[in-house]
Amino acid sequence: MTWSFQPVGGPWFTAIVAAMMLALVLVVPRPRPTGGRLWTLRGLRLLIVLLVLVSLTRPTLIRTESKPLEATLLVLVDSSRSMRVADSLAGESRWDAARRMLADSAGALRDFAERWDIRAYRFSDELAEAEIADGVIVLPESAEGDTTALGAALDDLLERGGGERLLGVVLLSDGAPRALAPRDVAPPIAARRLAAEGVPLFAATFGRPGSGDRADLAVEDLAASESAFVKAPTEVAGRVRANGFAGRTLTVQLLWEGADGEMAVVASETIRTAASSTGGAYPFRLTHTPTQPGEQKLSVRVATESGGPAEGELITSNNQRSTFITVRDGGVKVLYLAGAKRIGGTPGLEQRFVRAALDASPDVVVTRRVFDYRQLGQNLRLGGDGATPDVVILDDLDATALSVPAWQSIAQLVRDGAGLAMLGGRQSFGPGGFRSNPVAAVLPLRIGPAERQNLGEPFRRDVHLEGPLRVQPTDPFGLSHPIMNLGPQSADVWPKLPPLDGANRFDRRGVKPNAIVLAETGGPARRPLLVIGQSGAGRTLAMAADSTWRWRLEGFGEPHRRFWRQLVLWLARKDDATQDPVWVKLDSRRVARGSRLDLRLGVRGEAGDDAEELRYEARVVAPAGKTFELATGAGAETTALFADTQTPGDYTVEVRAYDGPTPLGEAAARFAVPDQDLELDNPSAEPSLMAQLAAATSAAGGRAIAPEELPTLFQQFAEKQPELEEEVLARITYWDSWPFFLLLVGLLGTEWYLRKRWGLV
Repeated sequence: MTWSFQPVGGPWFTAIVAAMMLALVLVVPRPRPTGGRLWTLRGLRLLIVLLVLVSLTRPTLIRTESKPLEATLLVLVDSSRSMRVADSLAGESRWDAARRMLADSAGALRDFAERWDIRAYRFSDELAEAEIADGVIVLPESAEGDTTALGAALDDLLERGGGERLLGVVLLSDGAPRALAPRDVAPPIAARRLAAEGVPLFAATFGRPGSGDRADLAVEDLAASESAFVKAPTEVAGRVRANGFAGRTLTVQLLWEGADGEMAVVASETIRTAASSTGGAYPFRLTHTPTQPGEQKLSVRVATESGGPAEGELITSNNQRSTFITVRDGGVKVLYLAGAKRIGGTPGLEQRFVRAALDASPDVVVTRRVFDYRQLGQNLRLGGDGATPDVVILDDLDATALSVPAWQSIAQLVRDGAGLAMLGGRQSFGPGGFRSNPVAAVLPLRIGPAERQNLGEPFRRDVHLEGPLRVQPTDPFGLSHPIMNLGPQSADVWPKLPPLDGANRFDRRGVKPNAIVLAETGGPARRPLLVIGQSGAGRTLAMAADSTWRWRLEGFGEPHRRFWRQLVLWLARKDDATQDPVWVKLDSRRVARGSRLDLRLGVRGEAGDDAEELRYEARVVAPAGKTFELATGAGAETTALFADTQTPGDYTVEVRAYDGPTPLGEAAARFAVPDQDLELDNPSAEPSLMAQLAAATSAAGGRAIAPEELPTLFQQFAEKQPELEEEVLARITYWDSWPFFLLLVGLLGTEWYLRKRWGLV
């Protein structure tokens, strides 16, 4: 204990003031009072001077005290819906077990609160403080949170704690993080932050790991092409996960949206599960041939023998998955012009098998003409009677077979919007004399000089490639192009197809700038095999090979048929709804809850090119009818973003385009947000993660505990002796208190009163 003095104005100033005031004490009032009264007044004045000197010197008594540091214990309770799973002792839910354990700890928490601070929070997607009444943490009757943002909740605790000292964090959860962006913080990262600040984490896990004995059926990995064609078989594939179904028969159904908007079962497949009840994944493939064009919804549903959900199945929302598919119109007229292998002979095998593949599609009408070269320069009548072809296929046809006007009419037909495919062969491309032919201008590649191979001449190996030749789609254009799409497992099918016998020799330097190579030969040479391009309004294709018939003969009939059908439909522009000037394309037809959807929209053709004040009105109609306006650009092609996908169901994107006040058209597209329950699709507890989080803070004393240890843990905290104390300097100043002021005023008043009473003023 020490004294401290801080004189006002310094010691000399205080001394001068003291001397002056002492001199005033000696002043004798007039008339001079008697001896007793004089000494009384001098005594009062002396006391006043002493008090003033005390206030001037400002004496302070400094005393050092030690007291324990204040600290806070945080309790964090998981209130997500996975805590409702009844897999605790005696069939009790995780939530009820957590509430019971906290209720049993009420006495220890009351004792704790007498010495320390305690705060409680519950969390799901966000953190919310819970009231503590007489040691009881007040929690709702049921856990209702849709997500488990475990990592974000731990981060939020540290942010709210600020710089206060934390005794520790007690976490009650099933330990399974299930969160959507931006709340999907990795829990180990948050645990490392606790460890860095020396805060121990005590993790109590509620629930059992694994879900093998929990009855659950789920459709997973649904895969379907985003577009198909009328009267073309469309394949839908995926997997069924079956837990708790030992030796059961399941039915997988494909439902397709009809013209009336109703969903009807169009295909089904039976699955027999294994004898083990620990579950497994079973692949399925379902096929349907749509008969009407338009955007249509499809769903895959799994059910038991009774046709309904499984007995005791906790979650049924994952028994069905849906998506959307755009079915394009068919009705394609193909003019197939084939040349003979030799003068007076017949065409090769390729044209027979290609024609058979196309004839398998009722909406593709093939008209074939064969040229045996005994009559050259023939004329060709195109259109005029409704028979104008949508696609022209040239199969090993020499340029001399038709007249120049005939070739000119084919080239003009392409520029006007028809499709043209030239297939490989002895008399195709350069060897067929097409370098100076009118058709050369619309082909997607340039024909080199000195490649001509006249009719009847020996086979020239310098302009052809010898087989066997594997067809290898290019990446990324080939693998993603509609022509090369052989189904959901297309990338796996191409390497299995039999090699081709040979092909015309294409050079990459000869590919025109606006053309794209979709396929090439395997091996180091990698010569182009399939090239596509655009000429005017029409699409063109150059295929170097003419032996895809081997695919059909060696057991790949369906990929062969699909390839040729989609080649023709693409050339006929049936993959694009060109009748509508306004278009919208979605990056995905299935969007996970909480995820963003990117979309593109625009105005095609002259409508977009000629618009002077192009603008869009775009919106999304949610399942409940709520609408969201989208911000877009103003170009002929622009993008937009939609992120309000929290509600499961079907959404519709609606786009209208205007040139100033003039409407240009409208377009719409649908997408689905699956009713995927993050909390209950797979509600297994993860005690291993909880143990990992606690172990990250082991240096500070953190550890994993059993739920039954909670009352003991809280009691240990209540009995915990302070490990750290802080020294506090207590400063006592009497001169600036109200009693000191009253005493000074009282002495002054008494001195004045006595002088007044004694007639000395």
